[in-house]
Amino acid sequence: MKSIIRKWYARLGFPESWDKAFDELLEKAEIFPCSAEEYDDTVDFERNLLMFLYFCENLQKVYEKKGIDEKYLFDTLNDIVIWAKTHYEVHGCLGLSETSWLKRHVTMKLIKLGRLQFCMAPSEHGTPDGRITRGENVLEIHICAGEKLDRDECLKSIDAAKVFFEKHFPEFSYRYFTCHSWLLDSKLRDFLNDNSNMLKFQSLFEIVEEEDSYAILKYVFRWDTTKENLAKFSAASSFAEKVKKHVENGGVFHESLGIIKK
Repeated sequence: MKSIIRKWYARLGFPESWDKAFDELLEKAEIFPCSAEEYDDTVDFERNLLMFLYFCENLQKVYEKKGIDEKYLFDTLNDIVIWAKTHYEVHGCLGLSETSWLKRHVTMKLIKLGRLQFCMAPSEHGTPDGRITRGENVLEIHICAGEKLDRDECLKSIDAAKVFFEKHFPEFSYRYFTCHSWLLDSKLRDFLNDNSNMLKFQSLFEIVEEEDSYAILKYVFRWDTTKENLAKFSAASSFAEKVKKHVENGGVFHESLGIIKK
């Protein structure tokens, strides 16, 4: 197992500054083979990192069996690196704490196609008008960190997803793309100019529902930011400064549900 884990650590391109700590972690670890579906990810953040690297090996075989280009495998698995960096930023050590999210990747429910990620899932939200019922199949759209949110690139991803899932997952029937995100909050119009990539991204969707949420703080500041501890985080941009001031003055933000007809 350890040789497999070491191989995927190298293939996914983790920061070189982590190499010594990773070698020490792997050397002392007691790990046992299991599938991603049966793995208990609540035990140990350090072990989570090692096990999710181990799961990459089987996932590669599944991609090969389905005839999916390896490019998509590595684009998808890069999220493990992103979330390991987030864990390091918050906790100051190697590990993975967002494993319920990453299980979607290593069990091949979620695939990154261009700018966006797409997840085959039963809808967690029903629309007020009944067009989508809770539990029906949808193709969820997710936005990973680290890249410019270009509207044209997002459109290319959506078009690619229609072809990709029809080809490789014809058994998965869906009528709508959905996105439930702080990025679709209509309140953002008060803080951004009309040329903003975030507002252009919003324009791709029909926004059908909003709920109060401070999820925006995790993405604009640090992952462990809350309304209660916001004061200790400094704003790194004018947008962040506006967000912080709005919350400190008692304002709210939202997570909104957007839909696109297939």
